[in-house]
Amino acid sequence: MDKSVPLERMVFFSDAVFAIALTLLALDLKVPAGIPPERLTAELIDGIPELIAFALSFVIIARVWMSHHTDFFRIREFNPQLAWLNMLLLFFIVMVPATTSILSDYGGNASPWPSVLYAAAISGVYLTLAGMWTYAWRRGLTDKTVDAQEHWRVFRGRMTAPAVFLLSIPAAFILTNNTPYLWFLILPAAFISRRISRRQAAAR
Repeated sequence: MDKSVPLERMVFFSDAVFAIALTLLALDLKVPAGIPPERLTAELIDGIPELIAFALSFVIIARVWMSHHTDFFRIREFNPQLAWLNMLLLFFIVMVPATTSILSDYGGNASPWPSVLYAAAISGVYLTLAGMWTYAWRRGLTDKTVDAQEHWRVFRGRMTAPAVFLLSIPAAFILTNNTPYLWFLILPAAFISRRISRRQAAAR
């Protein structure tokens, strides 16, 4: 039997789980029925935090799916350990819609837990994705184009988001419902990571 068949099945299964997670995110977007016309604007404004949480989670899941897809163009072989790591990634992916719902419903309260749960789920996603990439490279499951420098370039990019989200977990007990503002640090962190990668590529 073609050795690529189990790998393709794992990728197809993963694509389905990513699609379901995005669907669950969309299903949580709803406007209460029976709103009087004069209350519609106020209700839509009240729903902005929910919309922002949805957009953030949608972008994260979409970017992780694209990274997963790119990785498996370069991962050529398959073993049970890689399959279990992939299942762990999918576990965290399906946790994202639930934690997004908690964040959108209760993120305005003084409790730190909505932000903590969300940050933990997103950190789990990116740490597992980075772990899969490193495991595949160290076990020789990737193609010949992935040398040490290429591995570390990708790995460093994967660690930007969890570094920020993990930092926000203890910070949430001080910042409480202001914790999501800390997540904007992803933007300068990603910029710095890309600059480092470009400098290393130029040096090569």
